[in-house]
Amino acid sequence: MNELMKTGVSGLGNAAAIAKVAAINATKTAWKYVPLLHPVPITYIEARVRYEKNGIRMAVLARTKAQTGIEMDTLFGLFTGLLAAWNTIKGCSRTCMPEWVTNFMGKQVQTCGSSRVDGMFDIKVVSKVKSEDGGVGLSLGDFEDNAGGAPVVTMFDVTTEPTYYGEASAKGFIKLREGTIELIRQGKVEKGGDVVTVAKAASIMATKKTWEVLPLVHLNYITYVNADVKVIEDGVEVTVDTRNMSNTGSAMEAVFAVGVGLLTVWDMVKKYEKDENGQYPYTVIKEVRVLKALKTPAV
Repeated sequence: MNELMKTGVSGLGNAAAIAKVAAINATKTAWKYVPLLHPVPITYIEARVRYEKNGIRMAVLARTKAQTGIEMDTLFGLFTGLLAAWNTIKGCSRTCMPEWVTNFMGKQVQTCGSSRVDGMFDIKVVSKVKSEDGGVGLSLGDFEDNAGGAPVVTMFDVTTEPTYYGEASAKGFIKLREGTIELIRQGKVEKGGDVVTVAKAASIMATKKTWEVLPLVHLNYITYVNADVKVIEDGVEVTVDTRNMSNTGSAMEAVFAVGVGLLTVWDMVKKYEKDENGQYPYTVIKEVRVLKALKTPAV
């Protein structure tokens, strides 16, 4: 973060620039990845990034003229923008404490972990407005965009990298109301019915499409995906395991799949999460983390 705040560039380039572009594009195409979303015309999108001493904060505003709201589209844009920033800086760690771990084939391999990034936290809807008078209603207000730096964006060159057996695990959690959790357990959610099954399918499909929405991610040969969706005491937990055989790993694919799974859950239960003013005071994606990221040379 010191490097980003000083020069605006770290790792593969300008994290803020790539995050904004990724967020805008993802907001427009969210319906392709969150299964039960309606495709609606997006009339305006604004993305801002703020560098802070312990991380990157992001805000996205979107507007539409349609028969439904676009909070889910905006959440997807925000999540994707943050993940694009993560992908930009994940390889810039200057320090590493190697450790020996066991890969999926039972072999001992040495790893430094996925990166110095801890994860994504507290993804939420700040406010939404639905009106019939054409008023714009919302703005990003005093959310200061302090990201500068040269517009450097680079896709990491893996042309001469060896072929790896890659594997990764990521986990995330969405906090929901007690009544919503009970509806999920009973299979009584009106939109889509079986939340667990739909979220699993969405995560698996998303894993294979990550390269479409993250500009700096390579098109990997994904050989295995397992998505686990658990309804727990105060929300839903999504875990995704990936394997690939490529010139790079599949950690970003695992994280993207977790986010899509969580947003699919939110989209299906949003009717029950809104308050009397149509807001989401309780609902929040609390965290998304990488649990494991390994690359073993395929020799």
